[in-house]
Amino acid sequence: MSHLMPEPLATWTWRLERVRNGRTVLTRAQATTARADLMNDRAAHPADYADYDEEYTTALDELDVLSRQANRHDDLLSVMAADRRAAEREAAAAGTARAGAPGARSRTSLATEHDRVPAGLPEPLDQWVHRLIRYRAGVKIITPIEAARAEIRLRNEADLQPAAYRTGVAAAYYARVIRELGEIATAERPGRRDAPGLARGLGAALV
Repeated sequence: MSHLMPEPLATWTWRLERVRNGRTVLTRAQATTARADLMNDRAAHPADYADYDEEYTTALDELDVLSRQANRHDDLLSVMAADRRAAEREAAAAGTARAGAPGARSRTSLATEHDRVPAGLPEPLDQWVHRLIRYRAGVKIITPIEAARAEIRLRNEADLQPAAYRTGVAAAYYARVIRELGEIATAERPGRRDAPGLARGLGAALV
């Protein structure tokens, strides 16, 4: 039975995504500490990580790279290379087309879509905006139960902080994310990426 990604793994998966996009930087010490924390958390709660072997392995690989690189430019290039290797493993396991195949979305266009997301969104909303970009591109699987729990959490956050979620630029992103999570939560099969209305990116819809 699928369950929500463990919080430490979800947090570091999201932060590493931001590192790859140049939106944040991790020091060597931070990466070393994060890797140890993830390993300890998985050892303490192995059942929670049962459905997330790929995400766990990828996070450890990227944190290991960051913990051994002193130069920020090298960090980003190395992490992106590690991400490409992880994507290739996932594609091979799923029997899907590799990046660059006819009809596949390019890494450049995906990076552009990430870059269009404005800074300053509430952190939980920002995290799901970027996860949904990866989901639509076929890089990330989001199960219906994950989507349902995320939708509930975001609605609760918006109720507690209406000014942050329901006004200005954030309001449009919040409405779109809630709609997409609702569609995934009611999808006929886990990880479905072809639900109506998911073809266009968040950035494209809001430009």
